[in-house]
Amino acid sequence: MNRLSLGTKVLMLITALSMTLASTISAADFTEFPKPTWSTTVPANTTTDDFAHKPIEDQYLPIVSTKDNTTYMLLRHKLGNKSTYQMMAVNDVTGKQKWIHTSPYRYNPYNIDANGNTYYVEDVKVGNKHGSKLIALDANMKPRWEKVFPDGGNFEVLSDGRYAVIDFVKEQNLLKLYSPEGKEILSRLYNGSIRHIQGDYVGTASYEKNATVITIYSISRNKKVTSYAWPKEYFSPYHNDFDVLSGGTILVPLIDEKTGQETLQGISPTGKKKWTRSLPTPVPNSTLFQSIGNHYLIQEENTLSVYDTNNKRISTRTFDDLPKLGKLQFLNKDTFVFGAVEDKGLVPVKLIEQGFTNNDYVTLPSKAVYHVLDRTLSSINALKLDQAPFSAENIRFVNANTFYLTMEKTLAKYELTGK
Repeated sequence: MNRLSLGTKVLMLITALSMTLASTISAADFTEFPKPTWSTTVPANTTTDDFAHKPIEDQYLPIVSTKDNTTYMLLRHKLGNKSTYQMMAVNDVTGKQKWIHTSPYRYNPYNIDANGNTYYVEDVKVGNKHGSKLIALDANMKPRWEKVFPDGGNFEVLSDGRYAVIDFVKEQNLLKLYSPEGKEILSRLYNGSIRHIQGDYVGTASYEKNATVITIYSISRNKKVTSYAWPKEYFSPYHNDFDVLSGGTILVPLIDEKTGQETLQGISPTGKKKWTRSLPTPVPNSTLFQSIGNHYLIQEENTLSVYDTNNKRISTRTFDDLPKLGKLQFLNKDTFVFGAVEDKGLVPVKLIEQGFTNNDYVTLPSKAVYHVLDRTLSSINALKLDQAPFSAENIRFVNANTFYLTMEKTLAKYELTGK
């Protein structure tokens, strides 16, 4: 029998409420553009923005490694008509440049995983063949390990840190997977062309008379999970061929060739269809769907909705304060950023007082709104500026309180503090 006094029960209730409130992250609106924590100028004849916006594993640059307090930025170096790539490492505490690694190649030979492990590919001659050498660099630009591939290959860093090397063998693809330490963990042939690798799954494409057939395999079980067909010439700029929730449910997009309507299927790890839902009409530069842990997110213009692994809606929120169509930046499985910057064009402005030291064209100050969100779509922080001297392509959040700006000639770090 419960013999606690009323006073004791009240005290316990107050204590429980206090702990709950203390653990809750309260949202803060930051309406003033902060001064930079640090700002560094890139070397002469280089730029931070003269290449595709997300050239490294669909990640926004720079990539920040907290394990060694290093910020990595890809640069394009131009000298006359010749254009090559560089990788710049910056001390994330002081902003001092640690090193710059210059490549002689016109193609991008660099890759970085989410933890800041850096890789470099160089051409080597193996007998009478032209092969490739893969070099894993540490935070001080020293090789951690090297591997030579006599037949070359396509190299790709996966989001979990593994490294994939793909070679063409007649009508098949040979996939080799390596751990971040350089240990080979898989060597296997797959029919068709490998298009996407995520977690325990690899997806290939084979091209038939009227369709592109996507087949998804389980790597660990070495079995086909499912396959589906798209119109032969169909490639979606809005999502991958599939996406995987942390619990193993596979998100598979389908398209009706006659109507053009796209649907999303939830497939179990064994290949059983769990559910089907319609997708919104694609809007240029939108995301449509994206996994976030064991939930997934649907973007329909500036309305976001979160669903669980069984297609049950968890929350919906319309962001009517955004000046344009919002873009998503995913920080981890639990938090992400949704925001936009009004486009007013470019003007030549020198903004030394705000950390920019170049005289080149910069974005005309305009409205910017960015929400840092959790999986319930609640705002953790919000950056709301009436005079934002940057465009949407310049800003990169790495956590709820820290963002970076790449402004062609400068890289700067900013922190949202004081609320």
